[in-house]
Amino acid sequence: MPRNNDSRSGITRRQAIAGGASVSAALLLAGCADDPDLADDDGTGGSGGNGGNGGSDDGGVVDQLNVTQQVAPVEWDPIVLNDAYSEQIIHTVYDGLYEYDVQTLDPQPKIAAAEPEIERDGTRFIVPLREEPEFHDGTPVTAEDVVHTFMAPIEEQTDNMPDVAMIESAEALDDHTVQFDLEFPYGAFTEMTLARNVVHAEARQEDPEAYNTENPIGSGPYQFDDAVIGEFADVTLWEDYWDEPSQIPSIRWEPAEDDAGRVSRMLARETDVMEGIPPADWEDIDAEDGITIEDTPDTGVFYLAFNCNEGPTADPDVRRAIAHCHSTGAYVDDVIGEAGQNINYPVAPTIGEEWDFPLDEWNDMEYEFDPDYARELLDGSDAIEEGEEIHFISPPDDLRQQWCELVADRLNEIGYGGTVERLDWDTFLSTYDTGDADDYNVYSLGWTGGADPDMYLYQLFHRDNEGVTQGHYYDNDEFHDKIAEARQTVDFDTRRQLYIEATEEILEECVWVPGWNTLSAIAVDTDRVDGVLPDTSTSTTPRLDVSDARLHD
Repeated sequence: MPRNNDSRSGITRRQAIAGGASVSAALLLAGCADDPDLADDDGTGGSGGNGGNGGSDDGGVVDQLNVTQQVAPVEWDPIVLNDAYSEQIIHTVYDGLYEYDVQTLDPQPKIAAAEPEIERDGTRFIVPLREEPEFHDGTPVTAEDVVHTFMAPIEEQTDNMPDVAMIESAEALDDHTVQFDLEFPYGAFTEMTLARNVVHAEARQEDPEAYNTENPIGSGPYQFDDAVIGEFADVTLWEDYWDEPSQIPSIRWEPAEDDAGRVSRMLARETDVMEGIPPADWEDIDAEDGITIEDTPDTGVFYLAFNCNEGPTADPDVRRAIAHCHSTGAYVDDVIGEAGQNINYPVAPTIGEEWDFPLDEWNDMEYEFDPDYARELLDGSDAIEEGEEIHFISPPDDLRQQWCELVADRLNEIGYGGTVERLDWDTFLSTYDTGDADDYNVYSLGWTGGADPDMYLYQLFHRDNEGVTQGHYYDNDEFHDKIAEARQTVDFDTRRQLYIEATEEILEECVWVPGWNTLSAIAVDTDRVDGVLPDTSTSTTPRLDVSDARLHD
């Protein structure tokens, strides 16, 4: 469909949807490598011609910080990207309208000049903007850029549309004032929605594909320099940054999707910072002289989700049987260990505790390992034949792949079967949400979440997001109504009760098998680096856009 290049200051959500504007699949997937094997044969992901940890003895760049990622990024445009590993890089290139305080996690004005003024019973937010921010090409950041940032996901129906779907319209009242009108009072609007990276509207609209794959222009402390997807991405310090500058002159990210390759790079000091620490290597890495593991509680959750749309897993008894044929808790204890904790609910523990959810009761609802009962449920189902195989898909992550393989093996042991397909990240993202039983019966995934339960329950379970951020297609009108009602009220007690009822249905109907919550952790070469810390979200770990982070002389 034609791209909407309407330059009006105010565009309503209904106008966008009525016009049918959508982004093409080519744009959504732009920037991905043709070769699905993004790592080199040795698992290091390639050096991009600039290996080493930056020391002068190994020929590296002395003033460059080297970061090894667990998964290769796929694109650079905040409007369309929806993976944590791309976000790790671009959050240094862009400034948000609001950004989270590293210590308190409260949203603080960044490009915004102050807290929003709230009118019309919580359905109108007026945000003043600072005059100082500029994009890397010298263009001032204006209200038009903010309007485009928030309305483009709706106009183009990108994977990020659920984040802003409550916005009815956004309007530039003048160059430095934006007005948001909401369809309903949304309790998490200030806390969650307004903390978005602001894009350069003119540059993006002029050539969206280049903006996503070659030349993202932000207003953050670092400028995008160069990248080859699957090999490296480079950013350099922007000397004219309008706010407090960072202290690291340049940063290079390199992916190493193989656990052993990633660890060997860290232990050999071929990288300065490594994220994605394999639990089995945690103690060895932390015991190494000159390397420290920094960690903090994370807002992410990992899970198995069932295709409730079609195929054998559309039968809840088949889903329950799969849950009963293995022990998630034992897998987490044995494999994840001290790096995380087993959870049986769809939100991060920190969020559950803040909302006083009955976490202990939900943990007690975990499906126990009972292969005989699992076999009984499968034998009694008309949705599956004896010996029929359940098709699992996993992203390029060893822990999630091993979890799928464990369950598949247990199915084989009780007379049925399972096959596991590990997909490259791009292929996985275009497969897991189709609802097609030929593509998958079960998928394993994770979600970084946020500070409000809506970021989990609505994004991952509501029917609005079928084919966008969820691929289970669980269908129950009352269930979806509860999530929508919780989203559209600001009363805490009402929202809490609705989320409790929705979560209990998720567990009883076995829409998911919740897995674990991990620590957000990085390994750091302390002989080279100071002040580099993890954030509470994988998508912004490590935090490199702060003034405390620096390289040793």
